[in-house]
Amino acid sequence: MKHPGIISQAITSLVLVLCALLWAATSAWAVRVVATTPEGKEIHLYNNSYALVLGNGNYSNGWDPLPGALRDVDDVAKALKRNGFKVTLKKNLTRGSFNEVFGRFCYKYGRNRNNRLLFYYAGHGHTEKMATNEDLGYLVMVDAPSPETDPMGFELSSVDMQTMMTWAKKVKARHVLFMFDSCFSGSVLNLRERVVPQNISESIKLPVRQFITAGRANEPVPDHSIFKVAFLDLLEGRDREPIPDGYITGEELGLYLKNKVPEYNPAQHPQYGKIKDIRLDKGDFVFRLATRGATVSATFPAESRTTLSVSANVTGARVLVDGRPVGKTPLNDISVSPGSHRLLIAADGYDSYEKRVRLESGRGMSVYVELIEAMPSQGRLFIEAVPEDARVRVLNIAPVFYQGMELKPGRYHLEVSAEGYETEKRWVTLSARKDENINIRLAAMQSTIERKVRNSLGMEFVYIPQGNFLMGSAIDPSKVASQYGGMEKYYQDEHPQHRVTLTRGFFMQTTEVTQGQWERVMGINPSGFKNCGNDCPVEKVSWNDAQTFIRKLNQMERTNKYRLPTEAEWEYALRAGAKTPFYTGDCLTTKQANYNGNYPGKDCKKGNYRMKTTPAGTFSPNKWGLYDMHGNVWEWCQDRYGGFPSGSVTDPAGSSSGGDRVYRGGSWFDGAKDCRTANRFRGEPGVSGNDLGFRLARAQ
Repeated sequence: MKHPGIISQAITSLVLVLCALLWAATSAWAVRVVATTPEGKEIHLYNNSYALVLGNGNYSNGWDPLPGALRDVDDVAKALKRNGFKVTLKKNLTRGSFNEVFGRFCYKYGRNRNNRLLFYYAGHGHTEKMATNEDLGYLVMVDAPSPETDPMGFELSSVDMQTMMTWAKKVKARHVLFMFDSCFSGSVLNLRERVVPQNISESIKLPVRQFITAGRANEPVPDHSIFKVAFLDLLEGRDREPIPDGYITGEELGLYLKNKVPEYNPAQHPQYGKIKDIRLDKGDFVFRLATRGATVSATFPAESRTTLSVSANVTGARVLVDGRPVGKTPLNDISVSPGSHRLLIAADGYDSYEKRVRLESGRGMSVYVELIEAMPSQGRLFIEAVPEDARVRVLNIAPVFYQGMELKPGRYHLEVSAEGYETEKRWVTLSARKDENINIRLAAMQSTIERKVRNSLGMEFVYIPQGNFLMGSAIDPSKVASQYGGMEKYYQDEHPQHRVTLTRGFFMQTTEVTQGQWERVMGINPSGFKNCGNDCPVEKVSWNDAQTFIRKLNQMERTNKYRLPTEAEWEYALRAGAKTPFYTGDCLTTKQANYNGNYPGKDCKKGNYRMKTTPAGTFSPNKWGLYDMHGNVWEWCQDRYGGFPSGSVTDPAGSSSGGDRVYRGGSWFDGAKDCRTANRFRGEPGVSGNDLGFRLARAQ
């Protein structure tokens, strides 16, 4: 689905269509568009038709890939070619390449008013608030960072709609139509709630800048575009015209999509309108509906023969009538018998065109065919890498790799890398119409980064590599309540599960901070279970107390590397690649962790209830060497408590507002439900208890 993967305001998957009707008298691409009023008067609209079709799908830097957007632009490009447009197709653009492609296109074809230009964009979009509290929309380029984590980088890497509107006003064309297959907001747009389309008239030629969007701001749009399908169905005659006159106007198309799309996706509510400019809101854009092969009949005198003429955009295309070769294009006035015939036009490198035509006796028929370049048969590339979070690059092409990537047949240079492993490069050969599955297991390397470090207090830290994971619960709240007990409402904040990328490795303390370690730094021991001993976790410490400890420890060690882990780092470190409710699986036993074994969850075995803390490291560690991540004492995290985002995020640091802080992991007092990996609790930064402690993170 096209959905902004990383921000609640994100406009997930954006498709923009800009149709500017321009003219270039010297162009050889001459497909005249003439409309006829109900009174029979002809109105000359456009001399030539050009389209710039752009798709962004291979996103990096935290945005979800949009393979559907790349398929969509292929479909739109083909349809536009069939409807008389000369199409330029580009994919996976940065802001620099977008500006160059778009600027050249507007300059080349936008200097005269009698052309038709169509600009179509498919990819992510985003909406921001301006200082005036008005919305400003952005087209998100493939290398743009998240506006939450890097707002300046996002601004410099994306294209805002004010810029697009400036370009729209620069071109000399009378008509411009924008279509956004996404949720989108912008103060430059003047919405029309329910404008009734009119029949073709002279006023249609007046200047206009129109737009159509697939939904309101923040409405999710699926990666399989219903908006695009509905648009092409109407354009190519697979659905009935709202006004059956052989033309589709911008207003007519907007109203059609506003009604049609919600029939298939009730969450989408297309909008349409015109730009807020009195000089550019009078006319209406026009599509003339026609098939790929336009036919015109001419009457000859009674004694004349029945003839067929065939022309195409490709000179020398082979023409066959009822399977018999009759010549090559352009083919003029060949004699044929009256009646129905099967016409085939073919050329190397192009898709063949076939149509059944009926010729009347004594009449001539002329057929013009727009042959479309054949798409090369592509193969698909799949790479299974170990470790799972390894980065895969295809070095001899620009697009970012994704599983199932469609590529032309040929040789491709792969690079697979991961922190802590030797990088591997290899060449692979991809064949047409075949899937190539590559398995690459990276060898661990002797890194200059120590895997474990120990400080002057004897605190041991293990290195946690960078990577990505699904944060939150994969189980819906009702199922958690059924399986482990408790009330459904308390598990809502574990959702939605979302992709988190951590771009930097870090060190995590192998155990919770012990009473002995606390006392060496702070000089006192606040713990309620002092008789447990120096190796037991310190408890009865607040978030504020932990910050004081960290400040003093950094002073003692003459560093600033010690801190609390973020909530995302904490869950990532606990999981160590596990996707189950506990890193031990679906159940947690009291031989694996210190918790209230009377409440293990349904279908799980009861165990001991020790009613106190146990020495740090009593039980087996997880895969990354971390002890007691489940149970013993709750562990403070650095973050303010807040709801989870709806899309993918990079290096999240929690909520930017609110007073409560997060703690995770459960304790000796709690049942298994509270010790689950995804479970979240919160408390005021001054609160403490004999079940509440912490462990440290340490920067490299």
